[in-house]
Amino acid sequence: MKPITLTLVPLDERPVNTRYPTAIAQIAGACLTLPPLEIRGHKRNPADRDAVIAWLKDSARYATAVIVSCDYLGYGNLINARTSSDTAAEVISRLYILTELKAPVHAFSLITRVSNADDNIEEPLYSKDWGTKFFAYSTLAHRDMAGDVISDDDRRRFQLLSRALPPADTTDWLVRRLRNHTVNLALLDLAAHGKIESLLLTSDDTSTWGLPSRERSWIRSWSELAPAIDQRLSMHPGADEVGSALVASLINKENNRVPGVWIDYAISEDSARVAPYEDRPVRETIHGQIEACGARIAGSEEDADLVLGVLTPSPAGKDYQPIFLENDRFTRTRPYQELFERLSKHQERGTKVMLADVAYPNGADPLAMEMLLRNDCSLNISQLASYGAWNTAGNTLGVVVAQGTCSLYIESIGCRRQAQESFLTHRFLEDWGYQTVVRREARKLAESLWGRREPDPESLSEQTLIGEFIETRLSELLANLQAKGIGQGLHIKAGSTRLPWYRTFEVDFELEQS
Repeated sequence: MKPITLTLVPLDERPVNTRYPTAIAQIAGACLTLPPLEIRGHKRNPADRDAVIAWLKDSARYATAVIVSCDYLGYGNLINARTSSDTAAEVISRLYILTELKAPVHAFSLITRVSNADDNIEEPLYSKDWGTKFFAYSTLAHRDMAGDVISDDDRRRFQLLSRALPPADTTDWLVRRLRNHTVNLALLDLAAHGKIESLLLTSDDTSTWGLPSRERSWIRSWSELAPAIDQRLSMHPGADEVGSALVASLINKENNRVPGVWIDYAISEDSARVAPYEDRPVRETIHGQIEACGARIAGSEEDADLVLGVLTPSPAGKDYQPIFLENDRFTRTRPYQELFERLSKHQERGTKVMLADVAYPNGADPLAMEMLLRNDCSLNISQLASYGAWNTAGNTLGVVVAQGTCSLYIESIGCRRQAQESFLTHRFLEDWGYQTVVRREARKLAESLWGRREPDPESLSEQTLIGEFIETRLSELLANLQAKGIGQGLHIKAGSTRLPWYRTFEVDFELEQS
């Protein structure tokens, strides 16, 4: 395999956008270059965009290809794409540097979400008071403008919301969306004129109805009219997985390979369900993520390089709650067992198997993990090509397929195999160990100590205490995984566990050889 050197301008500095794509590149033996730490920015503080542009120009001279988050390059990171006061002209002027780079450019940009939460950590400050109301307004406005039949109660609610939302904040919120949409239209122009090799526009935390879905339809209509746009443009739900997916896509492209993926659903009829925070049936999300990773849907099991097992979305349509477990045992135990048996037969035949758990967002299905960790489980989880169960269905699927396709290039090279084993362990330990188990425990501990579910972002002692608790518990759960052959010889590096954004939603830690 020829050497592959990729340059990545990430969506932001979080591990999902930096650690994940780096690990996936290492699995395939590729080199991935990221902006230096000192210019990356952090949370609401944007990256040093002038320094990033200078770094990008230099790095692109030596790169096989360049992957660029336009939200990062244009605004400074994902949060600033939602909150900054930059004008469309200022942002577009920064993005036109893409036309000067000495390597093929693969760009991605987000269709701005409307968050259904009264929270301003990642949103304009007024979202603390009006976030859920803006979400309701967005949903009803789209339905009304699309001619969808809405009830008299919904129409009255829409009218009340229109009057209740502060006019200045509403104007700011709408004009900010207009600016971001204008930037995405400018990217269509670059794609149409061949100034960039490909453009991926993804929908971040979306839904069937809402202004983001309306904007997606507008953009799609242009690509349907203009073949020059359509041949370079892809669109699907997602955000934080995109860097990983495009790394895999370029590695597959440079190896002149389009891996075939056979899909096996735990409950086939549930492939028509729309997963939470998305706007289309999960089977369409799966197809989009497979394409984004430079792979294809296999025509048959025999034609497949990999098999993707999917734990399909729960009818609950929301994050997991313990009260769901009893019903899940009754309705999902048998389908899961049968899926695991089918996947184990593929393993026996020598076909690589990937497992994507999208039953619930933001963590693994406890029932599935209970079954996978039992001694009598037929599926050898230590030999999986990839596993994932984090955040949205698109997030999970993109990283699972990316790691799985890159595992095809491991062969017998030791460092690549070590990278594969380490990342597989990290995925189980983070997606199940932390997101499903320890995160709840950490929040209960915080509430018992300080009367709130989160440690104080400004308190080093609180951050340290929670970090030490998480590290201890994850180390205990790692032992459970090691009993099933996952993470043998690995341990969590002492003191490496941290909350990247000082909140318990996400965690970071390092694994090292014992």
